[in-house]
Amino acid sequence: MAKELFARNKSNVIPFDQDGEFFYRKACKYVKDNRYIDALNFYRKAVEKEPENIDYMLDLAEVFTEMTYFDESNKLLFSILENDDSVSDCYFGLGCNFLGLQEYDKAEECFEKYLDRAPNGVYYEDAKELLEILRDEQFYLDVFDEFEFIDPKIYKMASKGKVLLDDGEYEKAARQLQKVLKLDPTLVFAKNNLALAYFCMSKLDRAIELSKEVLDVFPSNVHANCNMAIFLQEKGDSEGKQKYTNSILNLPTDDVEDLHKMAVTLCELKEHQKANIYLKMLLQYKPYDVKILHYTAVSAFNLRRFREAMEYWDKVDKLSPYNTISNFYKRYTQNLLRYNGEFKELPYGFQVPYEEVVFRVKKINEIFNTPKSELKEKWESNDSLKALLIWGLELNDDTIKRAILNTVASFGDQNAERFLRDFILRRDENKDLKKDALTMLKQIGAKEPYIAYVDDNIVEVKVNIIDMSRIKIPKELQNIADFTISNMEDRYSSGYQEQIKDLWVKFIKAQYPDKVPRIRKKEAWAAALELYYCMKNDIKISKGEIIDYYGISYKTLDTNYKKLVNVLEVQA
Repeated sequence: MAKELFARNKSNVIPFDQDGEFFYRKACKYVKDNRYIDALNFYRKAVEKEPENIDYMLDLAEVFTEMTYFDESNKLLFSILENDDSVSDCYFGLGCNFLGLQEYDKAEECFEKYLDRAPNGVYYEDAKELLEILRDEQFYLDVFDEFEFIDPKIYKMASKGKVLLDDGEYEKAARQLQKVLKLDPTLVFAKNNLALAYFCMSKLDRAIELSKEVLDVFPSNVHANCNMAIFLQEKGDSEGKQKYTNSILNLPTDDVEDLHKMAVTLCELKEHQKANIYLKMLLQYKPYDVKILHYTAVSAFNLRRFREAMEYWDKVDKLSPYNTISNFYKRYTQNLLRYNGEFKELPYGFQVPYEEVVFRVKKINEIFNTPKSELKEKWESNDSLKALLIWGLELNDDTIKRAILNTVASFGDQNAERFLRDFILRRDENKDLKKDALTMLKQIGAKEPYIAYVDDNIVEVKVNIIDMSRIKIPKELQNIADFTISNMEDRYSSGYQEQIKDLWVKFIKAQYPDKVPRIRKKEAWAAALELYYCMKNDIKISKGEIIDYYGISYKTLDTNYKKLVNVLEVQA
């Protein structure tokens, strides 16, 4: 009888399958309460239920912006524009995101587009005000004032050295930073990064020597003090390590990036209690930074505050649902408590332990050998496959990444297209891999143009869409190359004429027909062309010299030069 009653009642249960509006309303409520992590979770569910609802996507993009997830917000806004470029609010959102990313020329361009397309728009006055600020010469000079005395070419070289260091290419990073310091021995941040490169190459004494050079001149330099504490710990000099650890704890912590360096250093020094305090201070400035939340969780775990650790990993799960790292450590902690296992401190890096890395790489290699029909079924029905492949893209192995991209492209569905589009919007990925992904998008019939990051700039790319040989350049545009050449005469040795003509022709053809620039002032493009030529041929010249010669503003030169770089680098 009881069994029959249960069956009868069970059949009357209404499935709890809500539509997108249910989740959207809950998300809006959480936003009003400033509970952005919970709001993010429900907005995602609303979009998942109704992927064509633009209002839901715009609100989700706005929440990403509020949380300073500018790239994630941009991905959503670009995906809307890919299907319907008339949604003008996207341009205002993109402008705000590029402003947050300090890509001011792109921000200006987006606000201009918004004002043109939405003269009665909700954000019209806001966009107008922001555009006026961006066009103010003083704002532009204030923003770039700290780089006034750094040669742009040298700064770019130093930045490339930092990227190589972050990617684990230590020897390449060291060679790059050595070149930088030969050109400008005063760049402290380059010396600090070179010291780290030496340390990672097991050249400990050279690393210590270089850090001492910095500290002799700047004894309160946060990065040099942090580096020394780590170097001396590695050397086994506990007294020296403690000296610099105390220095770190007594340094001012007003600057967010300095605070970040101090917190991460305390993690590496295994000063778990102090690290936990500094990480929580850092979270006041970066409350949604996934890596900082993970570090805070690990510090709590190492202090045996397991419930606290789990709460931080829960936040990471909500912020990054396809990450597989926080979930691994949550299961690890639960098993430790359930089975009363042996406690061991966890490392701080945002990665699973080495044994798990080996296991996952083996699993990914097995995926490549799985029959396509079986694999596609898993792709369509199981998010864990996508999560594992996303994890694989974080490995410093281009062979694995290329295999993952090929595998995903073979599915040829909307999810595969989104996966590839997201990949080309990653900032620090290999150019060749991005070119491969662009080709794959073309092969699966994805709508052009494709929006990609190239050299830290957003560009629109079409794959073999125009027969370049048939394009005829209008006379007024051709004259720019001649004007530039005449102005370079007597200031450069011969050989520049053909290069200038070739560069300008390539630039115009790449922009043809919709994006060919309107020539308001020919001096502006001549200046940018000359600067680009000099940078490409290792000819030392300052932007100030070019600005004075052509009688233009710093901002105009910088904007046009960046456009040349964006377009010509893609052509290359």
